[in-house]
Amino acid sequence: MSDIVMDDAAQAAAEADYQTPETAVVNVWQRGVPVYGKRIFTKTFRFLMAFALLGLAIGIIRMVSGLGAFTGLNDAYPWGIWKTFNVMALTALGSGAMSVGIGAWVLYRKRLHTLMRTAVVTSFIFYSTGLLALLADVGRPWNFWHAILPWHWNTNSPLWEVSLAMPIYTVIFLGFEMIPIVLERVWSTGPRRGRKTVERVMPTVRKIYPFMIAGAYVMPMMHQSSLGALMLLAGSKLNVLWQTPALPGFYLVQAGICGMAFVVLAVMGASLIWRRPLDMKVLSEASVLYSWVILIWVIARFVDVGVRGQFGAAFAFDFPSKLFLVENMLILAPAVVLLSPKLNQIPRVVFVMSIVTCVGGLAYRFIPTTIAYDPGAGFAYFPSVPELLITTGLVCFAIALFSAAVKLFAILPAPLSSWYALWDYLRKRFPDEYRKDAHGNPAHR
Repeated sequence: MSDIVMDDAAQAAAEADYQTPETAVVNVWQRGVPVYGKRIFTKTFRFLMAFALLGLAIGIIRMVSGLGAFTGLNDAYPWGIWKTFNVMALTALGSGAMSVGIGAWVLYRKRLHTLMRTAVVTSFIFYSTGLLALLADVGRPWNFWHAILPWHWNTNSPLWEVSLAMPIYTVIFLGFEMIPIVLERVWSTGPRRGRKTVERVMPTVRKIYPFMIAGAYVMPMMHQSSLGALMLLAGSKLNVLWQTPALPGFYLVQAGICGMAFVVLAVMGASLIWRRPLDMKVLSEASVLYSWVILIWVIARFVDVGVRGQFGAAFAFDFPSKLFLVENMLILAPAVVLLSPKLNQIPRVVFVMSIVTCVGGLAYRFIPTTIAYDPGAGFAYFPSVPELLITTGLVCFAIALFSAAVKLFAILPAPLSSWYALWDYLRKRFPDEYRKDAHGNPAHR
């Protein structure tokens, strides 16, 4: 396998050659290479967009038809698949920017910087689609503008915090972290005027960046914990194995685990599809990091069950008990496997265990809101066909966006040789223009 991350000597040499930091678009450790020379509008892309447009069309119908006749919701189940799956579950997969960022910047795992762009893009896509689902879920979406008026805020509501923090995090913080990716595209392929604009804008972006990074940690922590706090309101309607005062913390940590596991999965899946080289040093380090967090999380969860005196319920082997144990095994098994130094270097093992981690995490985020939730009085909920089609459309839209993004922008990590190959490709495409690469180094050597 090719190494994407340079060793310390190569890193120092690259930084020594970095003569024009004021014009550099990316840091040397965040090198990414787009899947260039490939068509965006493939058959798969068209298929995904067809489902996305179908979901959009049904969503428009839902806006004028109301929730009651359109969905499977009822008075006992005021939330459905759009909130419990698209918002609560899928935003956990979109927490990679938070978890990888903490690993790279706070824990100083320098290798993880190469995963940062994939983390930011996947987070931006999942949160954007989550907001679309939230818009479909709101009974009167045309009144949503009240959320921006402080005198209309219900500060005692967890959903108020979610409705405020999610858009701010997506538009302001994740949107800001997308700026260098877009600027690099302009720098690489844009006209001379566009590159001059990049030169003017990039120094300001660099000055603001540390403050935006801090906000990009705080905002997801706030709303991910609030999603857990939302289930505290269910009281005795939520099974005792899941109903705990620790829910906000458990939801937050599980979002971090899911986010990092999905970034590993996204990088490996994209590399498999587009035949990109893998760097198992980076992927293994990320896998080991989230595996240790899994162990801490599972231990904390069983301690919580014991402190609340619910060990008997956990091992009663009735339906809730079996669900609880299977859910924990899905989360715990990948950690046990990936902490093996031999196994975490095998691509197939890391790929499969990342899938299992994501499935287990999604189960934990989804089960309390739907399966382990019992409002009593014989009420039941199952999503209607339109609900399922809108959800499928949003998922297809997210996949299609990622497919287009990796071809348009330098998102996926790549070895140094791929970086040079890209600039040779650009030199042939733009033979009459002299330009420096996005690190500030001469592209024509």
